[in-house]
Amino acid sequence: MDIILLITGIVQVVLSLIIAVTLVYLASKIFRKLISGINETEELKKNNVAVAILNGSIVLALILVVKKSIESSITIFANTLRNPDSVISSYFESALIMLGHIILGGIIAFTAIFIALQIFIGLTKDLDELKEIKESNTAVGILLGIIIVSIALLLQPGVDTILNSLIPFPEVSLIDIG
Repeated sequence: MDIILLITGIVQVVLSLIIAVTLVYLASKIFRKLISGINETEELKKNNVAVAILNGSIVLALILVVKKSIESSITIFANTLRNPDSVISSYFESALIMLGHIILGGIIAFTAIFIALQIFIGLTKDLDELKEIKESNTAVGILLGIIIVSIALLLQPGVDTILNSLIPFPEVSLIDIG
């Protein structure tokens, strides 16, 4: 049995659960304040499917992008575990870097999705998407939901590259490789 792989997997599951719950909660709170004119809680109580689709797509989009930051974070943790020279301070440093990666991934995802959504809404002047969603227009909710998830899918590789560039890989020389 590969004990390092087992520990890495356990950390990944725990980290993913914590991030998922926290991200979903925070995204919901922040978008509720940023999207003017829609009281998400009240609209959901009224069975407004369009609002549910919009909120669900925002959460899905954020998770799609942040998933990559969790993978990068686990790489950092696994590198620390596999390093025979690691000491307790290495694990704390690794934990801080992991947290920074996840927060950075979330901020980039949230900001980019919000800006892209605002640009799209600004470009479609003949349709007030948020008003339509508030009035339970499911078609508009589906359209915006697909746009949000599409944006996330397009953002994913770029965010992954940014985060991977910040991973402190151990120094390797050509002598080590050869």
